[in-house]
Amino acid sequence: MSRTDRMIALGREALLEVTGFFSEEGMKPVPLYLGLPEAGVGAAVKRDELIKALLAVARGRLELAGMYEGGRAGFFEALVAAQTDLRTGRSGPVALVGAVDSLCDGMSLRALAAKQLHLGALNPDGRIPGEAAGFVLVARPAAARTSSREALGVLLATALGEESRPFARAVPSMAEGLTQVFRQLRGAPAMGSQRVDSVLACQPGESFWSTEFSRAYLRNAALMPEPLRFQVAGEGLGDCGGGAGPVMLGAALFPSARQQREASRALLYGSADGGRIGACVVGTSPVS
Repeated sequence: MSRTDRMIALGREALLEVTGFFSEEGMKPVPLYLGLPEAGVGAAVKRDELIKALLAVARGRLELAGMYEGGRAGFFEALVAAQTDLRTGRSGPVALVGAVDSLCDGMSLRALAAKQLHLGALNPDGRIPGEAAGFVLVARPAAARTSSREALGVLLATALGEESRPFARAVPSMAEGLTQVFRQLRGAPAMGSQRVDSVLACQPGESFWSTEFSRAYLRNAALMPEPLRFQVAGEGLGDCGGGAGPVMLGAALFPSARQQREASRALLYGSADGGRIGACVVGTSPVS
């Protein structure tokens, strides 16, 4: 299957989880904000074909509001756009935010191999190709309170940034972009002076990304968990590109049995190879 075909299959499967919401009579089409792969990483994606196939799953109950080709940052860019439109009233009371990506097709694998980016004998610090898709329904607070569906969490802060020395340049990371993104989160009104309880990264397992996080972490220690709870998508999922964002959000919204007994704040972030960065902090309530 091509990269586009694999993304369609993944996206359809994920959308089937929420199609029941779109079947309500009299409901206006819900706007979709979709994160997509960044250009130059893996095979080309037929965007029109992908969007057409995904919208067909909702049978007219979903309309495209925006596409964000930010790779691992794309989901967060889509989330910020949806949040802005909800706050300003440019959209209805709810929006669907998602992302889909695959690096497991033949052309993408050959592209990774040509650049020796994959894990192997020639690059023991490489990445394992992966794929994922996911969607989350976000709503204005008033709409969430009156809905019959239980809210899984609350979006406390979002931030976007750009790294001037990204992975794609093959130079040492100074983490200036990620540092600034974490500072934006620290300054969000809803954060106050509280720390987050965990950090979830959408990154592959390469040492470049651990160095980037370590430097940004030290410059924003007051925001970080103590002791540090840090989970990296690449350790269990490989490099899912833009698809890692919603999956890691799912991990934050459905924590371990021990964590379910207490309220928590999770920081999620994604850094693209080309330098775009996105992040958010999500609060969850204890489960009785």
